[in-house]
Amino acid sequence: MKKEIMEKTAYQKAYERWFAGYEVERRRQRKRRGSSVVGFCDAPPNPGELAELVEIIGVRQVLSVLAIHRSTLARWLAGFCVVPRSSWLLLVLMAEGRLPGMSEDWRDWRFVGDRLHLVGTRTSFSARELAGWQYQVQHAEALSRRIADLERDRAYLLRTGDFDAANDALAV
Repeated sequence: MKKEIMEKTAYQKAYERWFAGYEVERRRQRKRRGSSVVGFCDAPPNPGELAELVEIIGVRQVLSVLAIHRSTLARWLAGFCVVPRSSWLLLVLMAEGRLPGMSEDWRDWRFVGDRLHLVGTRTSFSARELAGWQYQVQHAEALSRRIADLERDRAYLLRTGDFDAANDALAV
């Protein structure tokens, strides 16, 4: 009987390297098992996660956006090669509209084309609108100061003025 030696895939080797580093850092920071470690990157994506994203995006679009050959994608899906982190982040951005690791504040926001959309509403912003937001805030603050000044002037005039004949055309 022959003993078959199972060759580890590139993904398995990369995951083992990542896990070893994670365990060292977790112990150094004295964290519990399974907890997130500050300053330590996520585990490499497994082929199953990659297959889900490719199914959502489409094979042709993945190949064209990442500028890779179909054999490279096949090696990634089989686990023979590890997906580069930059490619993984771009695929997640394309599929989900958000980057992994973003805070919960961004959960309902998605990039669609060149606009940032709030899911479930018609609210969206372009890059120019976001860049000009500070000027809109400054303008709104200036308007509120102007309104406060006008209201103060009006109150003063109403308190001190005599307006009995001011609008009367016959009083000369």
